[in-house]
Amino acid sequence: MGVNVYLTDDEKRMLQGEEGFVPQICMQYLVEVCEVSGAERLIDLDGTGDFHTPTTSMSPFYEFSIDELRKLAEAGGHFKIPTFANKSPFYAVPPIHGWEGCNLCSYGDPKNRHDDPAFHEQALRDEWFELYRKMGMMTSHSCANYMTMSFLPTIGMHCSWNESSAVPYCNANLGARTNTDGSFATCFLGKAAYYDMHITENRYATVQIQSERLIQTDIEWDVFGFAVGEAAGVHVPVLLGTGKPNNTQIMKFNSAANTGGAVRMYHIPGSTPEAPTLEAALGGKQPKETITISEADLRAAYEVLNYRNHDSDEVDMVYLGCPHLSIVELMILARKLEGKKCRVPLWIMSSPWLYNVALNLGYVKVFQDAGAVLMTGTCLACMGAVPEGVRTLAVDSAKQSYYITGCYPDEDNRLDVRYGTQDDCIEAALTGRWNGEWR
Repeated sequence: MGVNVYLTDDEKRMLQGEEGFVPQICMQYLVEVCEVSGAERLIDLDGTGDFHTPTTSMSPFYEFSIDELRKLAEAGGHFKIPTFANKSPFYAVPPIHGWEGCNLCSYGDPKNRHDDPAFHEQALRDEWFELYRKMGMMTSHSCANYMTMSFLPTIGMHCSWNESSAVPYCNANLGARTNTDGSFATCFLGKAAYYDMHITENRYATVQIQSERLIQTDIEWDVFGFAVGEAAGVHVPVLLGTGKPNNTQIMKFNSAANTGGAVRMYHIPGSTPEAPTLEAALGGKQPKETITISEADLRAAYEVLNYRNHDSDEVDMVYLGCPHLSIVELMILARKLEGKKCRVPLWIMSSPWLYNVALNLGYVKVFQDAGAVLMTGTCLACMGAVPEGVRTLAVDSAKQSYYITGCYPDEDNRLDVRYGTQDDCIEAALTGRWNGEWR
């Protein structure tokens, strides 16, 4: 793009290698991000960061070895901002809790058998994690670590988050500022390229999206999010025709909107921090486009999320927890399952930091008594497979529905997915049959 990137004297010294090899690699990476994005400078971060572990790879061209990381950590190197670990997208990392009955090999490789105690111990005692912790990382291992970190950025703070469903939580729901750029480099240097959502003018809505149906329930927010993502793409929308979402619905909308599209920022007048009014959301301007999400659009999105190879109503497995469930969601789920018994496997996924809380509150026992299992730290799509013998999976997450089918690209070996409400999924777990429909 021919952008001239302004660097401070300190940044120039890092780029020239005067501060060491690792800072130089990180600065080279950030300068290239500026050149690609059109950013003219870096910004100092004053919020929080996260990135996918375990490796330091920011791209194949900006990578350093574990030996270099060990030298850095032993010399006292540390992350410049509070840094959290996103769950690993690499298929060799098993669940942290509840792995014992997985019956799952990533990519069918017996070396990656997630219920093998030796594999589990080796994967989670990886030296990468030990060194990251020594450098100050909070190894939360969650796509929704904002639900457990107990330290959130405030309005206007500049952050560097990575998880697609978390980025709009930072921007739209907290009013802090981030692009989808969380990496070792941004967290270690405490700097990021100054473009897109870091800049006030880019945060105003340019597209107005109106729903014909009043969006109120969990599944409506999920399906609406997918439809909004498809309609908005990378543009910032202001949403009309919705109720005021609770936290579960916010998480569902954010994950679905970043599955159907790339909605890293949006406004709901009277709900999100930067949109007390429609006029404020639009920055006093008229929208460049007005889009209506019709009932037919919602139904079409729902049908996309129900991938059917066959018409059988039999379900082999149920999966809940994308994004990772909060402690309130675990409480509600335990209440629904208490005294009941599942006919097919039910996997419930949450953040590792919540496992002992759920254990102490008695939720883990409720799940176990019902024949369900609470797992943490990953998801089916990140594990790259479902357990052996599962042909039809039921989920209540637009994102998981869409992603898990991508793990089975072979037409002759496609996974059937039934998508619906949490109650639809619980009924399927208890009966082994699917009765969900768009209502």
